[in-house]
Amino acid sequence: MGDELLVSTLVPLWLKVAWTAMVLVIVLIYWRHRGPANFLWFSDIAFLGLVPGLWLESSFIVSLMACMVLVPELLWSVSFFGRLLRLPRLTGIADYMFVEQSPLWLRAVSLFHVPLLAVVVWGPWRLGYDPGVYPWAVLTAWLVLLLTRWLTKPKENINHVYRFPVAAGAKLTPVKHMLVLMAAVPLVLQLPGHLLLWAMFGN
Repeated sequence: MGDELLVSTLVPLWLKVAWTAMVLVIVLIYWRHRGPANFLWFSDIAFLGLVPGLWLESSFIVSLMACMVLVPELLWSVSFFGRLLRLPRLTGIADYMFVEQSPLWLRAVSLFHVPLLAVVVWGPWRLGYDPGVYPWAVLTAWLVLLLTRWLTKPKENINHVYRFPVAAGAKLTPVKHMLVLMAAVPLVLQLPGHLLLWAMFGN
């Protein structure tokens, strides 16, 4: 009985409730102002996926979300706080936060990236990191990229399925572009995060 109680309280109730409430509020805002396609961003998928992950206290789900977005969330934080503190620019992934193309309050909603990074580190530390999630992270990435290309428009460029954030002038056919992206996301973004999380919190 004592062991069952311990397992059931690995994630505090206040965190489960607060995370769920934050997700509900942000989903309503983004659905109205940015449309449902916005939820195809990997960060948004992880943000949503952590709801069942935290409530079920599932090492697999939390590990999967962490593997998918740890590196991108680190890059976002470096970009945002570096720009905020006027440090040398290392990455421009959060530059949109400082461009007045949308209201300040709407851009401020993107600050969910900060608690997202905290939880994708805290979750595997608390629940343990499941190293078996990496193949699932790769399959999920491929599926999301293909769906994004199919369901979204070039102007939105969600998950960079139409244009890369660097070397944007590369002369690639749409098929070659997608093949490069489907190789780069698992190898450049997911694999380093997977290895880091496994080294720190692996079961």
